[in-house]
Amino acid sequence: MNLEDLFDLVKTLREKCPWDRSQTLGSLRNKVIEESYELVDAIAGDNPEAITEEIGDVIFLVLFLVRILEEEGRTSLEGLVEAAVNKYRAKHPHVFQGAPLKNKREVLEFWHKSKQDIFAGIPEILPALLAAKVIQERAAKLGFDWTTHAGPLEKVREEIAELQKSEDAARSEEMGDLLFACVNLARHLEIDPEDALRDANRKFVRRFRKLLREFQNQGKDIGKAGLEEMDAVWDDIKKDERPG
Repeated sequence: MNLEDLFDLVKTLREKCPWDRSQTLGSLRNKVIEESYELVDAIAGDNPEAITEEIGDVIFLVLFLVRILEEEGRTSLEGLVEAAVNKYRAKHPHVFQGAPLKNKREVLEFWHKSKQDIFAGIPEILPALLAAKVIQERAAKLGFDWTTHAGPLEKVREEIAELQKSEDAARSEEMGDLLFACVNLARHLEIDPEDALRDANRKFVRRFRKLLREFQNQGKDIGKAGLEEMDAVWDDIKKDERPG
């Protein structure tokens, strides 16, 4: 089987299934996000079987969207493929036209310098941490960047001080500036901020579940415990998780 077989399946579903016939680009917006995150989660879990399944779901959904556009007379699978091939050939002149781009850095610089607006194409729906990283990377390709992590680290300290001094009306803006600076620091440390925060979320949930179990084992109501008592148990949990 090939993609044409899958596309034929999509066409059949659009013709014969009431639910599939009722779908529109708008109704499938959240489905695109959901399927993309399921694929990302499978990749993060390094599960080959799940990765294969989720890639199949994404391909199916993409072809489903293409079919809707075909029915509306806005594009065709052939036209879409041709446009994509032309776009990515143009983005790789070192592969198809003999342009002298010798390494990854030069390729990235070419891509960013060829954009009239370096921030064009960044979806507003992107998670804010990821969007901040992409924005900073694009600005950095044009030289707007620190040479070491010392610069963004000092910027984080500066933003913390500004947040501490801020009034209520400016607090949200200052908090945003601090988060943006933290993303910049993570980028310089070659840490993906989205992955780092996701790991921190998992760690907090894991430890808090242990905290709940500990209070249950002691026959105590955690809702009636003070923060000092919870902190003491929390510190014990952290110590138990440390290697060695």
